[in-house]
Amino acid sequence: MLQVTINEDQLNSIIDAAVNRAVAKERESNEETSLMDGEQICKRFGVTKQTLQKWRDRKEIPFVQIGTVIRYDFNKIIKYKEIKRRR
Repeated sequence: MLQVTINEDQLNSIIDAAVNRAVAKERESNEETSLMDGEQICKRFGVTKQTLQKWRDRKEIPFVQIGTVIRYDFNKIIKYKEIKRRR
């Protein structure tokens, strides 16, 4: 069995680093799940509603539709567009 001895300051540093990593990971997952409406996406990309509709129709961007409500995940659109651009 391995036994490691550390002082209180070292232990606090290890705990702080672990907490910071966990918080950063949580923030990333929260950013990924924030949904925007069409108007917000149009403003972010500087496009018209018609262009946004074309992107949806051509399956050029991911979106979620529940009934008549359509929402977009900005970060997923960015990732999707980057992947498409590389091809």
